[in-house]
Parts: sequence; C-alpha cells; structure tokens
Amino acid sequence: MLGISLLGGCVTASKSPKNTTSIPRGETFPLLPPENVELSPVIPNLNRSGGLTFSTDGILYFANYLQSGTIGMHQVGQSQSPETFIDLTQWMTSYGDRTPRAHGMRIDGQGRLVVAEAGTGKVIRIYPETETDLLPRFDSPEGSAVPRAGKLEVLADSFDGFSLGSVCDVVIGPDGDIYASSPSSGAVFIIRPEDGYVGMLNQELVRVRGLAISPDGRRLVAAEPDSGRVLVFDLRKDDMPAEMWTLVDFSSSGEEPQGLAFDESGLLYVGLGDTKKIKVFDLVQGTLLLTYDAGGPADCLSYSDGVLYVSGGDGIRSLRLNK
Repeated sequence: MLGISLLGGCVTASKSPKNTTSIPRGETFPLLPPENVELSPVIPNLNRSGGLTFSTDGILYFANYLQSGTIGMHQVGQSQSPETFIDLTQWMTSYGDRTPRAHGMRIDGQGRLVVAEAGTGKVIRIYPETETDLLPRFDSPEGSAVPRAGKLEVLADSFDGFSLGSVCDVVIGPDGDIYASSPSSGAVFIIRPEDGYVGMLNQELVRVRGLAISPDGRRLVAAEPDSGRVLVFDLRKDDMPAEMWTLVDFSSSGEEPQGLAFDESGLLYVGLGDTKKIKVFDLVQGTLLLTYDAGGPADCLSYSDGVLYVSGGDGIRSLRLNK
C-alpha cells in the first residue's frame, strides 16, 4: 500500500485501482489505460540521458547529446536530426575530475534555458544566439545557420560560503523564483537572479532530486529516492523556510521516485528509475490511478501537449497519453 496525502491537507488514503480501465478527465483528454498507450523512441543512443524540457515553440532541449556536457535541441516530429545547442565543456572551467555536465533544465518566461549544472555544482542560464529570436525554429531553409547558445551566465554556485554541491534539477515558479535540488548538500535552494539572492528552502536535511511545481504555483513537489518518498514544500512569500510534508511514501515497496511532472489537469506523474515504471496520482482524490511501462529507466520526465517524455539510461522515449 502507498500512503498518499491530499494536497489540501494530510489525509492519508490507501487505494490501489486496477490498471484495466481509463480514468475520465474530461471529454478532450481521457487518461488511457496502459495497454493503449503508444510508446515511441524519440532520441536513442545518448551518452547518458539526463534532464529534458520544452520551449513554447515545441523544441525539446535535452542533456548529454553526443557526449557528457553537451545540450542538444530537437524539433519533435520533424525529420531533421538533433542539433547541439551548447557544449558546456567549451564554455565553463573544469575542476580536477569535476567537468561541466547538465542535468535538470527548464525554459523561463523569456525563452532562456535554466540548467542544473551537476558537474561543477552551479545553476546557469543560457541565452539563445540572437535576442530577436529567443526561441529558435527548425523550419528554416536547408543550409541556413542553426541558432546556438549566445551567452551563458552563472546564477548561483554557492550558499553561505559553501559550494552548492552536485545540482540535480531546477524548476521555475510563477514569480520567476528558481528552485534547485542538491542531494549532496541535503538542500533545496531558492534563487532570485535579479536580486542576487540565494537561500535554502528546507529546514530538515533532504536529499531530493526531481522537482515539479504544482499547477497553482503554491507548492514545490520533490522526489527523494533514498527515503522512497515524494515531498511537498508549501511555498512562502517571505524568505523563511517552507513547511515540508510527505505526499507519497514508497518506502514499503522499495521503489525510488526520481523524475516528476504535472499535466494540465493536475495529475502527478512519478518516474521510478530503474524499475522502468511511471505511476500516476490524482492528488485531489489522494489516489494512485495507473502504472505505465516507461520502456526503460524513468529518471527524468517532461510533459507537453498530451505526451509524457521520459529520459533514462541511454535514450529518450515518449508516451502518448491521449487518443
């Protein structure tokens, strides 16, 4: 059994619906049963897949394209091959055996790529090549230049005099605040780039990896594999530590939550790493709805327009969740 607490409070439910029927979520977007979900390869044969995110133009950015330290970009559904957006090893300094390596990524409201740079422990922001076309398109005539990274800035690399450690994931709140997970530091950091502010969200030691913001923007959801739980931080307007509580407890099953994503209806998808499973939760009802086969390790998730994208192992795959 799973302990699932409602987002509106701490009521625990223990329900295990069978995976045999679709769960209606409105006329335009039913949640398909596992046997009807289309699982497709998107980008196979990566060095080691990591974080992934979409621009508003539908461009997929993904970590570790061709080799560790590169970030690729790809217009899903088009015939063109993926392109290299940036090679961080050419833009950033290595420290001994610590070399630049991207993991979690998000696009901000200005079309810039915010990256958890796990290799040397930084949160960085990357601007596209031209300021007039912040969201590059792939439908340009053959032979024309493909937009690349034009500027890189470090938003945070330390807190209270200490390195951020190995930064694993980032998310961006509706007010522009950036949240970064660092399991090696036992912290979730909050960053306000325009103010030069770096703070710590948690009071208790947490070793969370994957992050997601709830659809209403009021709560940060975090996956902590070591303890087998998904946590919630109630976000505050001030700089005081956030209240933290357990949303889903996987400890009795031995499963380790890794990647997280919400869809437009507020359902939460939890990637369970090497088990190759994704579990879907209705947080309003406090129920586990379905379990999907991810087709490989489910380490990082990104949702876009009815499709869940999953990275893990050496590739990226997609699960089409609507008809």
